[in-house]
Amino acid sequence: MIKIDESKALIGSAVGAGILALWGGVMALVSESSAILLDASFNLLSAVVSFASLRIAQLAQSGTSRHYPIGYYAFEPLIVVIKGITILILIAFAVGSNIPVLLAGGREPAIALMAIYVFPAVAICAFMYWVCHVGYNQSRSDILKAEKNAWFINGVISGAIGVALILVLLLQGTALGFVDRYIDQILVVLFSLAFIGDPIKLIKNGMRELTLATPPIEHTKPIYRGLRGLAQEYEIELVDIFIAKLGRKTWVSIYVDPKRESMTFKSYERFVEDVKQKIDKPYATTEVDVILKRSPSSPTVARDSALD
Repeated sequence: MIKIDESKALIGSAVGAGILALWGGVMALVSESSAILLDASFNLLSAVVSFASLRIAQLAQSGTSRHYPIGYYAFEPLIVVIKGITILILIAFAVGSNIPVLLAGGREPAIALMAIYVFPAVAICAFMYWVCHVGYNQSRSDILKAEKNAWFINGVISGAIGVALILVLLLQGTALGFVDRYIDQILVVLFSLAFIGDPIKLIKNGMRELTLATPPIEHTKPIYRGLRGLAQEYEIELVDIFIAKLGRKTWVSIYVDPKRESMTFKSYERFVEDVKQKIDKPYATTEVDVILKRSPSSPTVARDSALD
């Protein structure tokens, strides 16, 4: 099995995006293709954000500091939000710059130059998607998840240029040959709008983490499932559970009420240790607090309420 850690994947992503930005910039100037210019701009932004993501990943792994007593984990969803915003800006730029060209009568495509650009670009996008995908599966990093999504969108945009090239070749010499001048701009607008949901999802998820909202069900489900099993084993009632997530770290606060009248300190310690093992299994970076609290439905609470 190939091992690709988070740092290696982010370095590779930044370098790959930088190479494609340079390659796309040169080809966009020569061919005057709006689609290639969009692709080059996207790669330039991706390279900048990837290098920033690498630094943030290093900070998140460094632990706590005097000024950041709970660590640097909040920077991870922040960079995800920034990534989503940059993609939205890029989409707005793509749509806004191509519609006037369409209204002005389109532009004659440079077929040979488009062909030279497309195949290496798609190959690099596919390779970098694979690198980030493998890195994400091994680290479960939200930053790499955003990188993976970005490379997918990038590959689709590059592939759209290839589709435009094929359509131009098919339509040449036919009654629909006049459409050639518009294909480049039409595909850029359509593909940009088709994937507008991906950056919006990145922003939404990042903002949920920054505001400490309850994580999505796919993140909390393994925790609830593990806690229910332990509660039955130790004859403990789960009074309340609070779960928060910032980047790679998950905080879990569990309020429990022993069903038995007394609970020894040793059994409490054993329960806490088992809880930590259960939660650490799906998520490597966690902080767990177990607090004893009487359930509102417990006989003791009911008796005290009656006396009041």
